[in-house]
Amino acid sequence: MSRLLEDLVTDEERSAIERILASVEMRFDKLVALAGLDPSNDFTHSDLRALNFCGADLRGFDFTGSDLRDTAIDGNTKIDDTTILTDSSVRWTEKEDIPIVQLMMSVASASSTPARRSLLAEIETRFGKSSHVIQFVVNAAAETDDLETFLDFLDFLPAQMSITHMRKLAQNGERVLKRKMAKSRSRTRRQTTTIFASSRIVERLQNSEDSLASVWLARIAVVADKQARTHTLNGTVEPTEEVLITSLKELPKAASDAK
Repeated sequence: MSRLLEDLVTDEERSAIERILASVEMRFDKLVALAGLDPSNDFTHSDLRALNFCGADLRGFDFTGSDLRDTAIDGNTKIDDTTILTDSSVRWTEKEDIPIVQLMMSVASASSTPARRSLLAEIETRFGKSSHVIQFVVNAAAETDDLETFLDFLDFLPAQMSITHMRKLAQNGERVLKRKMAKSRSRTRRQTTTIFASSRIVERLQNSEDSLASVWLARIAVVADKQARTHTLNGTVEPTEEVLITSLKELPKAASDAK
């Protein structure tokens, strides 16, 4: 244990860390007991995403206000009325999906588009585009705050999606797009900055083949034509922010039309 860590932790905490490091135990509840933590108090308002609760006895645990998205459980995980989940974000995942969850966590934390696309390609190679994988990517796209990340996920997703998925994506897409446009405007306080940001989005979407991103591009063109807000720029459509937002709102309609 480093000198700095020794200065920061108490003797009791140091003993708990040493017990955990010396143990080969994998069950969450047993690790909690080894650490001397209190299940009824120490796990409220905590980030517990993607933890492995398989086989754990979670009776008596208080997860009030905690983030339990993509936390793995199995048939041996014990949860009953004494497991408090008030105001927590619960999205259990099955044991067999743990490798996908681990990769998706890496995708979510990727620092660049190339790194993100590479990890998404690995997911497709290893697991295909199964309903489970699609659900994970839709969830990630619906939760990101970054427009570039959102577009990476749209590029991965198939062109034909359920209306439920489309609505979920459109809702967050509108949010991240408005955020991006507001940030672009704040740099120069000029509307032209927003138009420039819009053209980058369209340029990127034009390179998306047979994906949900290509569906969005098609909707942009349709909506822009309806609103008479188009003009020619090297043969492409340069939409205003309003057109981009409207086209996102119409993504669920595009899904319905495709059926």
